[in-house]
Amino acid sequence: MKFRFDHLQITVPDVEKVEPFYDQLFTLLGFDVSQKYKGYLEHSDMLVVEYLDEALDFGICSPKAEFADVSVNSRKPGAVQHLAFEAESRRAVDEFFEEIQSLKVKILHDRPKEYNERIAPGYYALFFEAPDGIRFEIFHYSK
Repeated sequence: MKFRFDHLQITVPDVEKVEPFYDQLFTLLGFDVSQKYKGYLEHSDMLVVEYLDEALDFGICSPKAEFADVSVNSRKPGAVQHLAFEAESRRAVDEFFEEIQSLKVKILHDRPKEYNERIAPGYYALFFEAPDGIRFEIFHYSK
């Protein structure tokens, strides 16, 4: 039996504050942001915004009150180190780079580049950090 990855929810420090960023990010990633779900889940005491797509549903969630002042650290146990999205071409990575710069993200390693020795030959990627500290990667891998 094989299982398919379907959805992911991450906790962000302030959903209301970062929702406009994620709206723009997921638009750039090809999601139809008009299809997103936003609601309060009473049983979890949690605000959630879900970006819905056939391939992946991605959600951002509010923290528990006692964790509201805890900052994101990608190396903390239990944290997401980074999220990677595969692009159809190197050109798509470069075009994404041009667009994402306007969203006030922290670009890691300056710009997209090849990671032939560090990752694999033909691996071309852009790494960036969202305003809330969550790290992302956009890559194309010519296998």
